[in-house]
Amino acid sequence: MAQPWAPEAKRKVILAAEAKIDHFAKRKQENPRLARLYEYWMRWYIVRRDDWLTRLYLEQVRAYLQQLHTWTREGNLEQHIRETEVIAKNVDVIEDGLAVIQTELQETLELARERQWKVRYPKPQTTMEGWIGSIHDRYPRIREYIQRIKEALPQAWVDFVYVIYYAYTSPGSERHLEAHLESKCISTKEAKTKVKEIANKILRAFVRAPRVVAGQLKPGYAQPLLRAAMAKSPWEGRIVQGQNLWQWGIQYNSQINYMTSEKRVVSSESTGEIKAFKTVPMRLELFDYDYAQIRSYLEQDVPAKWWTLTLDQLLEILKIEVER
Repeated sequence: MAQPWAPEAKRKVILAAEAKIDHFAKRKQENPRLARLYEYWMRWYIVRRDDWLTRLYLEQVRAYLQQLHTWTREGNLEQHIRETEVIAKNVDVIEDGLAVIQTELQETLELARERQWKVRYPKPQTTMEGWIGSIHDRYPRIREYIQRIKEALPQAWVDFVYVIYYAYTSPGSERHLEAHLESKCISTKEAKTKVKEIANKILRAFVRAPRVVAGQLKPGYAQPLLRAAMAKSPWEGRIVQGQNLWQWGIQYNSQINYMTSEKRVVSSESTGEIKAFKTVPMRLELFDYDYAQIRSYLEQDVPAKWWTLTLDQLLEILKIEVER
């Protein structure tokens, strides 16, 4: 026999409550004279169902996080890719379910206050308002576990290149420079938004930094590559002034082709698969197309979620010196 706190026992209580909700909702429609009585019992069973649902959610997210921590200790996250997909989907369902519960409990709470509904069960609750309040107390814990699970789950990653492009073209005279930053990031809207900003700042710092050429310190390529507009949101754009063209922005699903050739950007090998990384490579270069030469180059492994660090922390890891 299932124990009272076992998941299967919780599900049975939830299913039984849902049947009662449907029953009293129908009775309310069929007999408007007793609508307030049936409304009470329909709401009582809604709270009962949501009480047990939040208990079940809390138990599930605890178990998922414990499972993920076990994988981390074993060091074999890649072996659990299919399981992580299931966990990710289930957590999304829980998150959506919690939003629904909040809405319907808020509606019930307003009625409970208005009609001063009391309850004899479950003990030690004496009012429906107090019962709903005890369920509210679980929300922050469930959300905290969900956040920790999302941080621990392997993510879908995408390669990208942030490009600053400068070209001057006139009859008999040309100049073509490009600065590139290549790395990986999680394929979410929030991460990509932050990555575009921080990659822009890192690459501009790299372009400004002085270079060592044949043992001598030389200035960086801030001129002619950088313009003030590049330091502003949305961190991408295009400027044309006479024969001069500047373009800057991010290209997802791309990688730099480091062979010296005309075609510098090639298709990414990223497939959008869920993977786990502790570190990812970051590559920065300044390529001079006129002379088919890399003028500056830097390659360094950085923490996997590098965009969550400060700019100063990243510049220190990359050993890029900036003027203060």
